Amino acid sequence: MPQLEVGTYASQIFWLIVAFSTLYWLLSRKALPRVAEILEARQDRIAVDLDQAQRLRHEAEQALAAYEESIARARGEAHRTAAENQARLQAEAARRQAEVDLAVGRQIREAEARIREARDQALQELEDGAAVAAQAAVERIAGLKVTKKQAQAALRQIKEEAA
Repeated sequence: MPQLEVGTYASQIFWLIVAFSTLYWLLSRKALPRVAEILEARQDRIAVDLDQAQRLRHEAEQALAAYEESIARARGEAHRTAAENQARLQAEAARRQAEVDLAVGRQIREAEARIREARDQALQELEDGAAVAAQAAVERIAGLKVTKKQAQAALRQIKEEAA
């Protein structure tokens, strides 16, 4: 193996230094600056992206706050509108109930008046029938002629005594 011969060490070290120096010079002058530029550009792009992300996050938080505020306002408005509508509907229902109560009360009074009238008429017809029956009974039993007025007066007197 020639690299292990002691006589060739000086030339091997010389060529090692030349090759290393050339490679070092190429890397330090050409490759490493480009890598540094790429890394710096990447770092700048990352910093810009982070700044933009931070700005967008801040805008999103503001938009979320505005959205939540508008939702809260809308809910408040909806609750207020619902309360107004409920109050209006309750007032309308109360008004209609009062109208119905008045109408039913009027119909009940009218029905009671008709019932009283029918009862009075029935009682009058009953009294008239009783007077006619009393007239006929007195005429048959006693053989006396009694007028309708006399029979009605006698029936009223009997009714008063019974009460």
